[in-house]
Amino acid sequence: MSHSIASLPNHNNRLQLSAPAVLEDPHAERLQRKQRLAASYRLFAELGFEVGLAGHFTARDPIDTDSYWINPLGVPFSRIRSSDLLRVDGQGQVVEGDGLLNTSALELHYELQRARPEVVGIAHLHGFHGRVWSSLGQLFQPITAESSAFIGEQVLFDRHALRDTNGSLLQDRDAVARAFVETFARNNLLVWQNHGLWVTGQTVESAAWRFILADDTARAHLLAFAAGQPRIPELGEDNFSPAQRELFGWLNFLPLWDRIVAQQPDLLD
Repeated sequence: MSHSIASLPNHNNRLQLSAPAVLEDPHAERLQRKQRLAASYRLFAELGFEVGLAGHFTARDPIDTDSYWINPLGVPFSRIRSSDLLRVDGQGQVVEGDGLLNTSALELHYELQRARPEVVGIAHLHGFHGRVWSSLGQLFQPITAESSAFIGEQVLFDRHALRDTNGSLLQDRDAVARAFVETFARNNLLVWQNHGLWVTGQTVESAAWRFILADDTARAHLLAFAAGQPRIPELGEDNFSPAQRELFGWLNFLPLWDRIVAQQPDLLD
């Protein structure tokens, strides 16, 4: 499949796509997902989403769909190649690849993936603006066209409100993971209060673009509300279906893919 938007199916110079294409060969699809995942990490590095060892973006494996690919711990986002990625199973064990595993959120990715078979990409990076916005404990408002993309598919998660039967802060990781998945439900954006943003996508591409857009939207909100009280328009009926939103995210990622591969072709190794 071609990577350039200009070479996608079209008629009279208008795109004719109804959904992102999935490769018939599952091994080719696996390679494509890994390459798109590596490209996303390179883009995240450019955008300043890397903070120490924090952050993770996973892609469901198309062959063993109970497992997923993730970045190795300690490899800078700017140097991640497709061949560096690790495949992790439901027990949190590396079954393919060589490198250290970041175990900080394995159960969150796995349980969310297991609960939502349509999800392929799950991203949580420590982008500056998303972290700051999360401290306010608020969801996005439709103050810009871009932020409107999250209306109706975002939710707030307050980890520190979770308590055990004794009223103490819930420490059991499995219980926290269950609460996280239940809160996320069918939404594509979760604002983890005082921590940052999580997004999902039915493709690696849509998840990557959604996270980029979410951090940009957080920046817009911080600037707008610092300047004054933004006017929040009354929205009509949403004319975009979930499938159309996924297609929109996938398409928006493709020019970024073209650019980063041309500039840093080693990511495909």
